[in-house]
Amino acid sequence: MYEKIEKLIFGCSIILLSFCALFLLGSQRKQEQLKPLEHEVTVELVVVEVFVTDKEGSFIDNLTKDDFEIFEDGKRAKIQYFAVITPEKEIPKKEFMEEIKKVKKPLVPQQMKLVILFDNLNTNRFSLTSQWPQIEEMFKSLSSKVEETMVIDLSRESGASVIQPFTSDQNLLSDIISKFKFDLLRFIQEEMRRREMEDLEKEARLRPQDRFISNPFYVMDCFMMEEKIIGNQRLSDSFGAFLGAVNYIRQFEGIKAVLIVSDGFRLQRTSEKGINVEGGHYQYLHRGVVKLFDPFKLFGGKKYYDHQEAFEKFLQLINEEKIIFYAFSPKEFKSDFSVRALSLKLGETFKKEMERWSEEKYSLQEIADETGGMYLRGQKKYENFVEELGRDLTHFYDISYAPSGKRKKGYHKIEVKVKKPGLTVRYKKGYSDFTDEEIERRKLASAFLSPSAYRDIAFSCKTDFIALRGGYLQFWIRLKVPLDQFRKDQYATPPEKMALLFGLNEWTEERVHTGGRMLRIREATERGLHSLYRAFITSLVDLKPGDYDARVILKQGEDRVGGWEDSLIIPDIKKESSLSVINSICGFLRKEEKESTVPFSVSIGDGSLLLSHYRFYPLVENILNEGRKMALLLQICSPKEIKNFDLRFSLQDDKNAPLQLPFEEIESFFDKKLRILSEVNLLDFKDISPGNYHLRIESLDRKIIKQIEIKIIPL
Repeated sequence: MYEKIEKLIFGCSIILLSFCALFLLGSQRKQEQLKPLEHEVTVELVVVEVFVTDKEGSFIDNLTKDDFEIFEDGKRAKIQYFAVITPEKEIPKKEFMEEIKKVKKPLVPQQMKLVILFDNLNTNRFSLTSQWPQIEEMFKSLSSKVEETMVIDLSRESGASVIQPFTSDQNLLSDIISKFKFDLLRFIQEEMRRREMEDLEKEARLRPQDRFISNPFYVMDCFMMEEKIIGNQRLSDSFGAFLGAVNYIRQFEGIKAVLIVSDGFRLQRTSEKGINVEGGHYQYLHRGVVKLFDPFKLFGGKKYYDHQEAFEKFLQLINEEKIIFYAFSPKEFKSDFSVRALSLKLGETFKKEMERWSEEKYSLQEIADETGGMYLRGQKKYENFVEELGRDLTHFYDISYAPSGKRKKGYHKIEVKVKKPGLTVRYKKGYSDFTDEEIERRKLASAFLSPSAYRDIAFSCKTDFIALRGGYLQFWIRLKVPLDQFRKDQYATPPEKMALLFGLNEWTEERVHTGGRMLRIREATERGLHSLYRAFITSLVDLKPGDYDARVILKQGEDRVGGWEDSLIIPDIKKESSLSVINSICGFLRKEEKESTVPFSVSIGDGSLLLSHYRFYPLVENILNEGRKMALLLQICSPKEIKNFDLRFSLQDDKNAPLQLPFEEIESFFDKKLRILSEVNLLDFKDISPGNYHLRIESLDRKIIKQIEIKIIPL
């Protein structure tokens, strides 16, 4: 089985390599814009920013090259380039150019750039709001110390989205930061769940005969399991969103200081408390594990990962040259809200929240420490953080060394020693180096890990499994790509093609199925189409009953990526003992002049379902223009081999009585091997007003009942 996985992964890698040439070609113009001042390069140097302070926290600027020793992977490295960077101590241009010429190194920008990274996935909205005036003032002060500042937001809805690209316009930055809003819905949901748990705990303390809920321990256990699942999904999304942000930030030249505003990842470092249903006492459950869709083995290629194991690998993946992370949590500071909460009924809830956060902030400390940055601890004032981070932005040692040519690509540990005693030295503890192909692979792997973090390309998608003639199941994927996004100013000419990758993670069998397509964007735009529709079948994947996660990734150029995700459960049809509707798919028909020789099979060419005289194209969304007809594919599992059902179709909104819909049966087919009846009907909506409706499918004997939502829009 594992040998098969390796072959699948290898096959996908070949696809990726073939796509890379197109990606690099499509991004040539952007590469030229970001290209630094060039010199002949014969020595590959690693850049390390080193911060040296005394006991009072003042920067020490009088050290020389001989005061430093640098080790990579335990081996001493020779320092090739050395400079101290302070506003008061500029390097003479002639001396600087002589150093560059000496080692034939590209000209490295000396000033840092600042990236403010709002972690909307893990930050408490109420704590942030209570601290916002001080935070806003801190941002303004820090941005004034650097040449350029960027603002990025991380959220499940939009992934890693750039709120403001690099700019030196302080008025623009001030306006952007002042208008920034956090998502409130998640925290309302969390507060409601906490209150429900408190009510259940009170119920559990009552005598059994006095309880409104007979078994509150079981309900509490269900809530805890639900919270754990949601937490693991958030952790997976956080990994993907952060990787997406780093992938974007890394393309800009110069040293980037990334300031993370976050309460940290919820890493279960110790066993979490669970409910003993029988006794009503707490018992310890297993340590937290997270399920990652990792087809490219970015984290290692396993099915489940211990939280700490996954986080340590994540640290290596974000630890790159010229990127230093700083972090603080709004919960770190006392506020009027927290003081009032302790004296009110909210005190106990607030206490539990702080206890949980005390473990979460560990992740922020690790990110900052490993990359040479700093975490704002304790009850320090914001102005102290401005002073310390502001000092790092303008005062540091810029040191470069040549690593051993025999070392392998991957993650490398760094150790910097200063010979003078009594000094505090901070630096990046290691870094990961990647080839161009590995960088492209990592971007795509990150997108598979957390598709919601990638929204540079807008598109809608839908996945179903379909029972085909011949007794086997396949995934049926269709997507719609709006083309107006490729007609904007940045595209003088729309891209000729765009890469599509799909992945199916079969958790039951621990297998990953992957594949790819190329979409012709320019051809569609030149035809005047508003959107590009495509459907395809996973023809080479043998599906078995079980749990599946589906991913569809679109990639254009070097760094425009769009992602989509879904989860499906395929039932074991052979074991079904009662009637059930396994598919109800809306679509449209196209008349065919030539009769199909194999009706109820899917075309490899355009992904349509072949009928005797028509082609059925599944809709991506159940949206229909007013006055049109809509085709409906039904697949009914019929263990008793009933081949005909007297079906009725009705439509109902929230206000009116059900309305019977006229329909015409186009074709049906009964697969004896699967014992599945497939049937296509054409429904007439000509007298239906625009609006949202429930389409009800029902057999005359009421043994079949199915309801789906559709939307009718004006022409």
